[in-house]
Amino acid sequence: MEEPKTSVKLKKAPQDDQRQQLIPGLPDEIAMECLVRVPYQFHSNMKAVCHTWQRLISHPSFYQQRLQSGTAEHLVCLVQPLPPINHSTTSTTTDDDDDPLISSSINNKILKNEDKQEEQQQQHIHCPPQYALSTYNATHNIWQRTRPPEGSRIPMFCQCLALPSSGKLLLLGGWDPTTLEPVPHVYILDLIETTGAACKWRRGASMSVPRSFFACGVVGPSTVCVAGGHDSQKNALRSAEVYDVETDQWEMLPDMIEERDECQGLSWEGDSKFWVVSGYGTESQGQFRSDVEFYDRHTGCWSKIDGVWPFSTTSPRVVTTTVCVSRDKYQWSWFLGGEQHSQQQQSREVVKVSGNIRLEIVSSIPLPNCITGTTPFVTALDYVGQEGGNHRLFVMSGGGGRGSSTLACGECEGEGAFLSDGYSNNGTIKWRHIHTPVGFSGFPYSASSLVI
Repeated sequence: MEEPKTSVKLKKAPQDDQRQQLIPGLPDEIAMECLVRVPYQFHSNMKAVCHTWQRLISHPSFYQQRLQSGTAEHLVCLVQPLPPINHSTTSTTTDDDDDPLISSSINNKILKNEDKQEEQQQQHIHCPPQYALSTYNATHNIWQRTRPPEGSRIPMFCQCLALPSSGKLLLLGGWDPTTLEPVPHVYILDLIETTGAACKWRRGASMSVPRSFFACGVVGPSTVCVAGGHDSQKNALRSAEVYDVETDQWEMLPDMIEERDECQGLSWEGDSKFWVVSGYGTESQGQFRSDVEFYDRHTGCWSKIDGVWPFSTTSPRVVTTTVCVSRDKYQWSWFLGGEQHSQQQQSREVVKVSGNIRLEIVSSIPLPNCITGTTPFVTALDYVGQEGGNHRLFVMSGGGGRGSSTLACGECEGEGAFLSDGYSNNGTIKWRHIHTPVGFSGFPYSASSLVI
């Protein structure tokens, strides 16, 4: 009679031991040390080996092990406009071409061309830009593109937000690519459970209010706050709501004190507050407020601090990022060029106190000298679990032409991207140029980073 199946935790007969081992002939501890070192882009291939590997690699504990062993990878996920399709390029593309424009961010396999792409190519002049989700792997210096949700297209100007603790990526709101109306849609990409070329997308519950150009931030392991932006009538909003990704439910929050369109959301890991920076009201479009509001989840109230954003003609969107310096000290950095940078240099004395909150300009970070635009895109790559300012900054410019700086490779379309690489002897940040293929040179509307 066949022996009944038992848990793998129980002691098995020698012949069953061999079958249950992660890698036959190796103790599981050694096998795990091998598996966690396999680059993320090959994880979908590993899941196809056997059910044991599939269950292991689809579990969050596997990625915690990668983090603890120092083998985790840093990803920057960006919502970018796709470049116009070129007849000469698409006509010579084959299934075997290594075209970065159509590579999957999950297993880097080449996607097949579809007939409808040619139709879109012929009409692209008359259509609004198409957006895509791109991924830059900062650990292995790889650019890749993710398949969109099945039957859907990436909304224009949607917000990209990562949940580091669960390996999920959210796309929220934005404009419908066809009607150009604000949408309440939420798309969730699970980077851990994805198997094969098909990305693990699911449609989340919709926001109660269609909105675009709004603030958002992660407050807690699985909670997302959104606030402000504008509706389909271009009216600036005061409304705010909170989303629990695990329960897939939205809940309305108290309205903000002020209307805020084109505002920026900020949050820090371990902090219960959600910050909304600047923005403008319906009757004052383009005149950015100097104040910020923050919502404290413990008190359930909004508070306002005046005089924080000093640039009345510049939006705080995409030019700001946050980093955690220590357990109770957080930094918010903004990156501006031209006159705005000079203005920041001349206003170093700005200090604001509200209760136990102290805001102060503590230093100035010069941009790479080849970035000439006044509003570069920036995000931070935090080294999860490490304190003491252990983070890197990713900066990308929207300037045209080919990079001419000694930092640039001279082959990128535009000025390319840069990653902070420690500090020089005089204390200034050293920047490392990142080669950016043509298909990934579009200025990011939104981005987020996570460790996988």
